[in-house]
Amino acid sequence: MNDLKEREKKITQTGIIGILANIGLATGKAIVGLIAGAVSVVLDAINNLSDAISSVITIIGIKLSKKKPTEKHPYGFGRIEYFSTIIIAAIILATGVASCYEAVEKIIHPIDIEFSWVTAVVVDSAIVVKIALGLFTRRRGKKYNSESLVASGTDALMDSFISIATLISIGVSLIWQVNIDGWIGALISLFIIKAGIEMLLEAVSHVMGARPDAAITKAIKRDVNSIKGVRGAYDLVLHNYGPDQAMGSIHVEIDSSMNAEEIHILSMQIQSLIIERYHVLLTVGIYAIDDNETDKYEQIQGVVKSFEGALGCHGFFIDHEKKFISFDVLVDFTVTDKGKFITNIENKTKEIFEGYNVSIHLDLNYSD
Repeated sequence: MNDLKEREKKITQTGIIGILANIGLATGKAIVGLIAGAVSVVLDAINNLSDAISSVITIIGIKLSKKKPTEKHPYGFGRIEYFSTIIIAAIILATGVASCYEAVEKIIHPIDIEFSWVTAVVVDSAIVVKIALGLFTRRRGKKYNSESLVASGTDALMDSFISIATLISIGVSLIWQVNIDGWIGALISLFIIKAGIEMLLEAVSHVMGARPDAAITKAIKRDVNSIKGVRGAYDLVLHNYGPDQAMGSIHVEIDSSMNAEEIHILSMQIQSLIIERYHVLLTVGIYAIDDNETDKYEQIQGVVKSFEGALGCHGFFIDHEKKFISFDVLVDFTVTDKGKFITNIENKTKEIFEGYNVSIHLDLNYSD
């Protein structure tokens, strides 16, 4: 709980720093851009102002996402952070489109501009501030798992390149008296639009249910496997309800000789460990493994892995009295005809275990 409060505090703090820095940059650029009549500098200022608004939305989003769950929304409001990113992306896209329109107008109907070395110094200073702000914000975003901050930091770094383009426009005007202001403005607009589209797609992907971070899923499986009594961890599924809120399930293989009390204690150990380390609530399912059937388990593994698209099997169970075999097969997303796939494995299994009924369940590769 303290980690979550620290996360909220640091994200808010970083957002406030971003607001102050971007308002300062926007004010300075707007003044010199309007005095010079330079659309590229004014558009750069507008872009900085949109960044400040983005920081405000990030702060509002993190605050709203921490609302307590309700009967209508029992999983909480963590996904609001993704919607705040979508709003930021929409603002950036609108800014980019409007900026592009103004830039094209300047290309078609150019006007005289009056750059000065003061303008160059202001833009120069903005580049330094933007690089520092971008690196700081992105580092904080990665550290505290905030997609909005990472996006803002990356956007700030990109803005530094946009400012460099503006500086080139100023330099060309001062040295060669050539007006490329509209063209530079158009280039800046395209960068803004590109950033908005990428940010929008990333946020929508999370809302739709993107594949969980491989680093997290591998770490969870590793930690579950480290618990005494666990002989294998499979079928990890995570449902994301915000950047730092998830629920899911996992199946573990255990020795078939364990009794109900031992299984209950083991399940509680797994849940406690994963909640403490990852803030993820896991439901634990059980596969019972008989050491006396290890050789047959390995035979089935060999059968399964001979098929393209199969990543392995688990949950092996065999009942010699009833002549029944069941197991789960993990497959990747290249397997399209699942019915035919199961039939082929069943037939191959029956060739080895004649007279046995075979039940196969396909598990999709939901996590790494």
